[in-house]
Amino acid sequence: MIFEFVIFLSIGAAAGLLAGMFGVGGGALIVPSLIFTFNYFKQGDPWVNHIAIATSLATIIGTSLSSSYIYNKNNNIQWDILKRMILGCIIGTLGGSYITPYIPGNWLKWIFIIFLIYVSFKFILQTERNSKNQVSKTVSLSNTIFVFAGIFIGTFSALVGVGGGVLVVPFLQRCGIDMRKAIGTSAAFTVPVAIGGAIGYIIAGWNNPQLPNYCLGFIYLPAALVIMLASIPMAKVGVQIAQKLSIKKLIRFFGLFLLLLAIKLIMS
Repeated sequence: MIFEFVIFLSIGAAAGLLAGMFGVGGGALIVPSLIFTFNYFKQGDPWVNHIAIATSLATIIGTSLSSSYIYNKNNNIQWDILKRMILGCIIGTLGGSYITPYIPGNWLKWIFIIFLIYVSFKFILQTERNSKNQVSKTVSLSNTIFVFAGIFIGTFSALVGVGGGVLVVPFLQRCGIDMRKAIGTSAAFTVPVAIGGAIGYIIAGWNNPQLPNYCLGFIYLPAALVIMLASIPMAKVGVQIAQKLSIKKLIRFFGLFLLLLAIKLIMS
């Protein structure tokens, strides 16, 4: 149990740091790490992937609240756009988490692998674009577009257990939002994604006799609580680093790291 505690603490610290720096929930790191950990300790089979995703969403609540608080203090959250996306986000996350138990775990694994590969190249290729520090002209879109964007991102986030930041940031950049504000708004967007997704997974996994002890629905509480314990303070550190330093190389390294995780999952 002590070994598990140390592993969860390490996952939380790393995920919190990355979440604060890049405006993501940290699920891209948490989900594969939990899958490896649960498989190592032989817990949760045949629901390992579902438990990892649900637990990831629960922990993202803490990291996203922590990082959002700092970004808001620095006036880097575009609240008018965020409000227009929240309704769709709630619909998407609740719906996505509800249908997930009807999707085979191996399918979810491959959805996540594809997601990791997409995100890794997004970070790697986006580095050069960020270095030019160019800001596009703000694009005016209807409320319907923002609602449907929220539904799509929320559904996808619930399926793979992430906050959706890697989709929100590029979308907001296309809308002409400054990169720093896009990251801050993305961090805030992950709050309703994580809450809606976690509630959905609690309902979907309620009274499932095949789940391990200490599960609330599909959420494995020991992992969720320990990861949040470490990720919340580290998210604040990540935001401070992002505000003060150039993160061009860190973005590239993070992309490469995600690519390695994808390769590891393919081989497992």
